[in-house]
Amino acid sequence: MELCDFNQLGLDFVCTTSYSEPPRKETELMDQELIELLEKKIGDIVEKYSALKEENARLNEEIRRFSGDREEIKSRVDAILGKLDGI
Repeated sequence: MELCDFNQLGLDFVCTTSYSEPPRKETELMDQELIELLEKKIGDIVEKYSALKEENARLNEEIRRFSGDREEIKSRVDAILGKLDGI
């Protein structure tokens, strides 16, 4: 029987003792830094979302106001055209 090289098969065998090793301090520090960076980015996204939501509400109000102004101007133009037809 021929011996197999498990590395050639793409299998990664780790000794059981390495599974029980506690994480190193450098890894914990790096993980904490990554978590803090992620929290900051999420905070930035939430702030931008809130700002965009407020701007959207403001723009919707402006659209309603302009629509009302347009209807008022349309009514006035129709009234003027009606008077001109009578002349």
